[in-house]
Amino acid sequence: MTTDSAQRQRRPQPTIREEGKEMTLPMETRSDEGTGISSVTVDVPVEASAAFTWDVIRDIYAVDTRLIPGFAVTVEKRPDSRVVTFANGMRATERIVELDDDARRLQYQVTDSTVTHHLGTQVVREDDAGVHLMWTTEFAPASLLDFTTTNMRTAAQLMKTTIDTAYANQR
Repeated sequence: MTTDSAQRQRRPQPTIREEGKEMTLPMETRSDEGTGISSVTVDVPVEASAAFTWDVIRDIYAVDTRLIPGFAVTVEKRPDSRVVTFANGMRATERIVELDDDARRLQYQVTDSTVTHHLGTQVVREDDAGVHLMWTTEFAPASLLDFTTTNMRTAAQLMKTTIDTAYANQR
């Protein structure tokens, strides 16, 4: 039992099939009843270098072609933001909060939605286990938890496939 109102939950993990093998992406959700803010974090291990992976992430106006093609269908460039149109017809204006090459971190905030709070963070990390894209989205209201988890699961699977394939094809 936790002493605060925050609850962590392990959700069913996204499964990726690669050449006859299955891989599960670690995903964690958190909901804080006190603040009303929820978060979803997914760890996307990639078979690409950290430099290559970061180059894809930092290319903020090419998410529809380099990161999640088919899930995002267009990206419109605006000063300090991008407008992403998704395959389901939804559009989101995402203000770029931070693009830090040294930390290999991108942060963006949805500004034109019924979401009362949003902060997306993508960080490329490299350790003994390899290269990982850590993607966290925190948001309110908490009623969007299932919707956000489902969409992040789908997008994370596509990110892995897209990055891995592009890296393999450029070598």
